[in-house]
Amino acid sequence: MRLMKFRNILLGLLLTGSFSTSCINEDYSDCHNIYRLALSYLGDENAEIFPDKIDCVHMYVFDEQNRCVVSEQLSEAEVQAMLVTLPALDPGTYDIVCVGNAYETEVENLSSGDFEQIVFSAKDHIAGKTVSGNDPLYWSSIEYQIRPFDVKQSVTTETTYFKASHYDVSVDIIGVPSAADLVVKLVGVSPQTDFNNVAKGTQTTYVMDAVHNGDNRMSAVNNIMRHSDQSEVYLVIEASDGRELARISFAEHIANHPQIDVDKQECLIPFEVIFKSANVSISVPSWFIKETNPEF
Repeated sequence: MRLMKFRNILLGLLLTGSFSTSCINEDYSDCHNIYRLALSYLGDENAEIFPDKIDCVHMYVFDEQNRCVVSEQLSEAEVQAMLVTLPALDPGTYDIVCVGNAYETEVENLSSGDFEQIVFSAKDHIAGKTVSGNDPLYWSSIEYQIRPFDVKQSVTTETTYFKASHYDVSVDIIGVPSAADLVVKLVGVSPQTDFNNVAKGTQTTYVMDAVHNGDNRMSAVNNIMRHSDQSEVYLVIEASDGRELARISFAEHIANHPQIDVDKQECLIPFEVIFKSANVSISVPSWFIKETNPEF
């Protein structure tokens, strides 16, 4: 019985001093309470869909001088649990930014401390290579208050809510000879998103990965940043020799098809392009009309 009691006391002391052994000697100068960050993404239906949409999270913690004091990728276990324990932080107010699904995405200007200047974009864009699309990116931001150590304080948990940083784009092309090698481009897209979740950067061109589906069909899918101005964004289809066969305005396409709601978190912008003998027909696929919120 005495041995068990001793073990319980020792365990309690170890937990209290988990961040610093000086806590055992009642020197609290290097002690920290436990602060946790819960991860959530509610999409458009106000239901938790984080596990369905996000499986990789990078976390950035900024102090009161906007210095990045923590930059790390969360572990698979933390992402699956949707919960991370923050590292020991001095008392103060911190801004925490999380970026989800940054597989082929890099962050730039992290040391600037300016959330309008800190941006994430495709690695190929940074390298000056041709970009086919972006990762299915998500973003969250929260202000987190770290208080002075209190031996009586329980674990503190705050929740950060993710928002989408991308649009899904799909292109179906009908009436293509099986031997044709068309080039599908998105012209005028924004290649970056800043730490306020605002798309920006010099407009650029993505070349989508298009595949033949047989029966004179081609298709292509990708993700792009959530630019707020669609007026200068175009879907362009070219022949292999560079001849422009079709140019479709995003703004006009969205205006002509109110089923496309660019204010939704999970927004798909679909195109159906039908080449006929005398003209080109632009619409949305029939499956999108029947189901305006498809799983993409």
